Amino acid sequence: MVFKKKARTFGIFSRLKNGLLNKLLKKKHLKQTITLAHNNIYVVPSQLGFYFIVVAILNFVMGINYQNNLILVMAYLMFVVMVIAVLLGYSNAKGLTVHYNKSFANFAPNKGSVKFTFKALTSTQSVSLIYSEHSNCHAHIDEVTKKDSHLILHLPYEQRAKHTLNRFKIVSNYPFGLVKVWSYIHPTDAVYIYPAPEKVLSDTYSSAFEQSTQLGSIKEPGSDEFDELIPHLPEMGLQRISWKHYAKSQQLLVKEFVDYKKSDIIFDFNKLTGNTEQRLSQLCFLVCGACENNTPFTLKLPNASYKATNHPEDKQQCLELLTEYTGAAHG
Repeated sequence: MVFKKKARTFGIFSRLKNGLLNKLLKKKHLKQTITLAHNNIYVVPSQLGFYFIVVAILNFVMGINYQNNLILVMAYLMFVVMVIAVLLGYSNAKGLTVHYNKSFANFAPNKGSVKFTFKALTSTQSVSLIYSEHSNCHAHIDEVTKKDSHLILHLPYEQRAKHTLNRFKIVSNYPFGLVKVWSYIHPTDAVYIYPAPEKVLSDTYSSAFEQSTQLGSIKEPGSDEFDELIPHLPEMGLQRISWKHYAKSQQLLVKEFVDYKKSDIIFDFNKLTGNTEQRLSQLCFLVCGACENNTPFTLKLPNASYKATNHPEDKQQCLELLTEYTGAAHG
């Protein structure tokens, strides 16, 4: 009970903190690319820096009490070092450009990731990128130069969903670790965690899919196998006219030929078995298999449908539809 109250209090505090932070930042970090300058760089002493300041203050008090000039000089030097650290930390971060490239989707329960590019007019030392408040989701670059430095950061998302990205914190503790210099970048994008592919539970559906992908069954105009006679049109040319039929019926008729191609299968959510997540996982398995075999298909969900025609983007579009599905749960 006490643990629940503490967790609730922490959640309220976290929401208040994020709300206040959003007001203070005024959406100036809501962009795909940011260059650090005086209006978006924040500098405070680090934890080590606070201890350093406390020691300097104690030295100053001791020097006054005991009238010891050596201790006073030491205190002054410590304050000077702290001021220099603030100035160096600020100048180190100034001019750093961070660009958000793209997100990388993944299949549950694997984590999604994002890619950033870092570049600086002058050398920038010791830069870290932290996702939101997740301290375990971070990556580090020792030095950023005029040459592009690429950084891939793995996100904490493992569940099927379209996860909208939160703020990323750009942090540096250069120099000496006495100061914390940071800024934010908040890309307007999302990362997809697709359903985990799962083999179809229904034997009937599975065998029908395998047969359709291996043996085509519907006809397509264009081969040497005769299908039917159709009326002649001026643009068809005289060579296609069946003169034998013209002699009998005095009608200009054209022979239509057929070909075979793979059948257009329908992957229907309602025809699968299992709960919602199992059905989505089975559809994910079927979509991936059909795209690998270049098999035309139609994905049918209770709230949407998509007809795939071997276009390169078909697989991504279908997987995103499956990821975003939020229909009623099936037991």
